[in-house]
Amino acid sequence: MQDVVITGIGLRTPMGHTLDQVREVFRSGRPVVRSFEGPGGRVRAGARMDDDFTVGFTRADVALFDTVALIALVASDDLIADSGLALDALDRERIGVFLGTGQGALHAKDEAFTALALRDRMSGYAVLRGLDNGATNQVSIRHGLRGACETTVQACSSSNIAMGNAMRAIRHGYLDVAIAGGTDAPFTEGNLRAWEAMRVLAMSDPANPERACRPFSKDRSGLVLGEGAVLYTFESAAHARARGARVYARVAGYATSSDARHISIPDARGQAACLTACLADAGLETRDVGYINCHGTATPVGDPVEVASIRQAFGSRADLTPASATKSLHGHLLGAAGAVELLACIVALNDGLIAPTANLEVPDAACDLDFVPIHARTGVKVDATLSTSFAFGGTNACIALVRG
Repeated sequence: MQDVVITGIGLRTPMGHTLDQVREVFRSGRPVVRSFEGPGGRVRAGARMDDDFTVGFTRADVALFDTVALIALVASDDLIADSGLALDALDRERIGVFLGTGQGALHAKDEAFTALALRDRMSGYAVLRGLDNGATNQVSIRHGLRGACETTVQACSSSNIAMGNAMRAIRHGYLDVAIAGGTDAPFTEGNLRAWEAMRVLAMSDPANPERACRPFSKDRSGLVLGEGAVLYTFESAAHARARGARVYARVAGYATSSDARHISIPDARGQAACLTACLADAGLETRDVGYINCHGTATPVGDPVEVASIRQAFGSRADLTPASATKSLHGHLLGAAGAVELLACIVALNDGLIAPTANLEVPDAACDLDFVPIHARTGVKVDATLSTSFAFGGTNACIALVRG
């Protein structure tokens, strides 16, 4: 089996567009959650980007691409450059694309059905623009990548599963290289109203929106949505060595599991099974793990279950293993959450910097692990990390990274 390494990063997130910008957010511990005014004057908290992603695309492109595809395409261009991939010199049949998205082409669907309701009209592009696999396929088309092209739509675990599938495809010799990650853009009025109706969004003070997301805190009130795309170049170690590529980390292990219990109530046993299986796949013991990036959505139900799952999987090592929930900094990117949170693991491995759980000022007695509150922890030697994603539907996914 082939070792798999990460040799490139391309991103468009509320924290910035480069790893240096993201690292600074992690170092400062200052959330990028802000207030914004939607249709009808309703003010909400969210982690949004101000970019015009139509720049550089033709009118025909914009008519065909949903926002999730536009974000992913821009990130993919940066990824190719960061990876140093000379695509014309490589076998494109051996390069694949694996992306996750939680809600897919929401903007296209919202606009299409609004036009139908208001004007009794439907665009001829509505079906193609509304495909949830559109981002994955457009990245493949843009760069002429003819290997496996897969989209994972598995709620908040989507990008971790997509990246895990990419790792396995390379590990078992089906591919040499894969673009892997996630993209989501949930800020449409209809979708925001749906999340509000579910009553899982954080209550926000418009004067202090950066405090809205408070994972593992006694006064937590729910999640804050975010948007963006983070893509990685996964590559066999042999292929990377042959072309002299820089290595950010080695993808050591991956596992997924299902709670098989409830569509919205998580189960500690199912989550713990996923953690344990990921460690086994990576050949790691609990004592090897120097950082866990938690799913940590700041929901009243979800956070204590996650703590219980870590205790089940790590036993006595649970209290000794630093962990944090970076959604407090960048919001919940839904299907792209695992991809953006893997950045925290890469920074921990390469910079000895553990991103904090922002706003954790009043710890919950039921959430009593070392959650690195408020301030980043620096000067820490981290050799292995875990990043977890736990989704509606009870789908769990975990990825282990180690030093490259």
